[in-house]
Amino acid sequence: MSRRGLIAISAALLLAGASANAQGTLSTQGFGYPPGQLSTRALATGGGLGLFDTDSPLNPAAIAASSDPRVFLQYEPEFRRYSAGSVSARTTTARFPLTSATLPMGSRGAVGLAVSTFLDRSSSTSGERAVIVGDQTATVTETVRVLGAINDVRLAFGFALTPKVQVGLAGHVLTGQNRIFFTQTFPDTLQFTPVAQSSTLGYTGYAASAGAVLRPSRVLVLAVSGRKGATIRVSSNDSTVSEANVPDRIAAGLSYEGITGASLSAQVARETWSSLNGLGSDAATAADAWEGGVGLETAGPRIADRLLVFRLGSRYRTLPFQAADDEVSELSFAGGVGAQFFRNRASFDMTLQYSSRSAAAAALESARERSFTLSFGLRVRP
Repeated sequence: MSRRGLIAISAALLLAGASANAQGTLSTQGFGYPPGQLSTRALATGGGLGLFDTDSPLNPAAIAASSDPRVFLQYEPEFRRYSAGSVSARTTTARFPLTSATLPMGSRGAVGLAVSTFLDRSSSTSGERAVIVGDQTATVTETVRVLGAINDVRLAFGFALTPKVQVGLAGHVLTGQNRIFFTQTFPDTLQFTPVAQSSTLGYTGYAASAGAVLRPSRVLVLAVSGRKGATIRVSSNDSTVSEANVPDRIAAGLSYEGITGASLSAQVARETWSSLNGLGSDAATAADAWEGGVGLETAGPRIADRLLVFRLGSRYRTLPFQAADDEVSELSFAGGVGAQFFRNRASFDMTLQYSSRSAAAAALESARERSFTLSFGLRVRP
């Protein structure tokens, strides 16, 4: 098979998406799975704190509340179990979905740099077919394995116009690679030689975002943010394969702080993932998605002179791809705890999230995916 043919097949598999039954998962189809760009803290609240959280790169206005320099690192393994009738499969994916740093500028401003996973695309598809080689008919096993992701590199500036109004602007560079491995193997390795080829697709895209955090009263905080996508390109060997637009995003959040030592928060967002469809063929099935989440954060007891913070949350969203021409939905429940150390110069957060994913299509009524995600976040203030 020629290199051009491999790239065409790889792009079709990546961008059009495979069937859930063949792929053995509901969460890595189409262009990939979006972890959500939420810090460990925000993840525990179902994303409710996402637009108010300094470490989550969703609202550039949120970093204006950072009075000290800080660095945040996050590690997030996910354990998935996919089932379809009597068939089941287990997979584990280890991610480092978010790293961020924030530096105050004066008494009312801050600048921040964040690198987060925008779409995670790691999957394997395998199938058998009969082929005629010379005067013989042989069974060939074809496997396509994909490793890669699209990452969002965000440079943001936040400024507090007044104690009650924060605004922010940010620029985004979306970059990453998908490495595709294509193999053909035969049962009789003495007569037939296995075939192995590989290809790399690179992504480069741009976007801009803006946001605001408003405090209309002592107990109520509002937040809004929006992202406008520009062109994103897929390239191979420095040649552009296709191009489309980075998805637009609009979101709003609400936080109620009228309970002593606690806050209730909620978020709703809309993301136009269909803007990516130009990256693939007409069969590409990226779909626009809604997301909503609610959560509670409350102060807990002191242990060894350290104050514990407990969090609970739930999130519902549709994912940015389709299975059997219908949407895939995800319902998550999360809980977490946080504590500070080293004279409050460092804090550690831990979250456990349970997610259930299913497709609305009648052809996939028996297809279900369950996952447990552990998220660990370390925040350091030098």
